[in-house]
Amino acid sequence: MRKRIDWIDASKGLGIILVVLGHTPTTDWLKTFIFSFHMPLFFFLSGIVYHDANMTFKSFLYKKMKTLLLPYFIFSVLAYLFWFLVERHFQFSGSSDVDPVVPFKGIFYSIPDNYMLTHNPALWFLTCLFIVEILFFCMKKWLKDRFIVYSVMLSAALGYFNDQYLEVKLPWNIEVALTAIVFYSAGFFLRHSLKKLRHRKTVLLSLLFFILVGYLQSRNVRVDMRANEYGSMALFYITSFLGTAGAVFTSFKLENVKLLQFLGKNSLIILVLHYPVIRILKAVIYYFMDISLDETYGSLLWSGMYTALTLLIMVPCIFILNRYPVLLGRRRC
Repeated sequence: MRKRIDWIDASKGLGIILVVLGHTPTTDWLKTFIFSFHMPLFFFLSGIVYHDANMTFKSFLYKKMKTLLLPYFIFSVLAYLFWFLVERHFQFSGSSDVDPVVPFKGIFYSIPDNYMLTHNPALWFLTCLFIVEILFFCMKKWLKDRFIVYSVMLSAALGYFNDQYLEVKLPWNIEVALTAIVFYSAGFFLRHSLKKLRHRKTVLLSLLFFILVGYLQSRNVRVDMRANEYGSMALFYITSFLGTAGAVFTSFKLENVKLLQFLGKNSLIILVLHYPVIRILKAVIYYFMDISLDETYGSLLWSGMYTALTLLIMVPCIFILNRYPVLLGRRRC
């Protein structure tokens, strides 16, 4: 088993907190800020830890099917069953009129549009990352480094063309992968350079980067990578890389924070479970506390409580699922 890198776990921990917070009914400005870079951050971090160990295409494909697609299908089915039996009957669900066949088909298509992933929208990331990893493996296996860069630039151009003119939605978020691979490949090629920055004073740089993200993103529409919506692609790439750099530089200083390491190591579990948990919390607030959900929207206090409670509920889930690592595509230690 490869040794874990503390600052990467801390980065994932920061990132998954932002993912959960971004999916709560928080303020528009905070959601816009988070969405501008939180998913590019995860693609970037995935590129840093890319490792093929001279594997054949068949063995690499099998590995990624096991670690990404197996958890995707397991938790898609579980989320669908929860949605079908429970959640769609919530008065506030917004999906009570959705034909159950639509999200059932969505399990196989993994398209987050037209209610196809209404049972758990966050799962789009797993199939998209699978496509990105397979594409990058092929580039790395059969192309020299400079041609990989050219191929990634071509991919980015195709992603831009689709976003601006075609707006095609492909199974497993292939059209999103055309853009996501830019961040993945950047993580791969910059991973050794980042080691040189670890012990430098990066706190002020992080603060500056986040301020720039907030300012520049205010000049753009809200980014939604899942929906392949970027507004100005130039602003999207700038804010995404600035936000990613800010998060990475922050993690250099927080790499020994055990909570962030814990969340980062278990970010997959949090990713696949947090959406249903947030919806359960909404049901508790609506049905048992008799509070209108409208009162919770746009509130930093409520979004903070949603986030804290969701992560707290994740703790026993993490310990339980780690006892059955096969569900997560992992080996038993």
